Amino acid sequence: MDSVFRKSSDKYIIEEIASVLDRHSIVYRTVDNEKDFDPSFSTNQLRVVYQILIADDDFMIANKALSDYYANEIDIPEDYYLFEYSDDELKDIIYKKDEWNEFDYEAAKRILKQRGENISDEEIDVIDEKRLNSLRNDYENPKEVKNYITLGYIFAIIGCILSLVWGMLIFVSFGIAIAIIKLKKQLPNGERIYYFNEKDRKHGQRILWLSIIFTIFWMTIFVIKN
Repeated sequence: MDSVFRKSSDKYIIEEIASVLDRHSIVYRTVDNEKDFDPSFSTNQLRVVYQILIADDDFMIANKALSDYYANEIDIPEDYYLFEYSDDELKDIIYKKDEWNEFDYEAAKRILKQRGENISDEEIDVIDEKRLNSLRNDYENPKEVKNYITLGYIFAIIGCILSLVWGMLIFVSFGIAIAIIKLKKQLPNGERIYYFNEKDRKHGQRILWLSIIFTIFWMTIFVIKN
């Protein structure tokens, strides 16, 4: 199965990554929405996004190849903005490297080394594993998740009544429930896991059953009254 290895709005970055994969004989394919992009609309929110996909089994070797390439090839300009970052901010880049591009990641390590903060490969492995565990088990915005689940319960109970004003509202709680139960995310190593943890997926199942029950209940009341 192929998964998104990297994505960017900069076509040059994707081409550079592709060239690294070519050197290591890693099979890939690229995808973009360029044909759907209409630059004539200045207010168009759609941006060109290029993606490069590889087999799940190739993620480890591809990440290593890309890391080695940028570690050896980068030349950091003297006025590069990362020089203004504190040590803690640079360490945060290393911890959350999945949120940054390879250049900034390698630049952060090099700048820290220049400041006497050399991070060994063993420490990098520990940091990477800690980040993966955090992405597996924690939410970036737990409050938003809680509000999302609460909204699901509210629409499950009163969605049918509100749908008399706008018919589509009857499907809101069903959509929320299915999203909570089925939604998945991809980790930096290519692993795909459920976005919501087991406890919250059970909330999704309850919201789905409540949606079905209250839909039948409110429709029955409506039929009887009419």
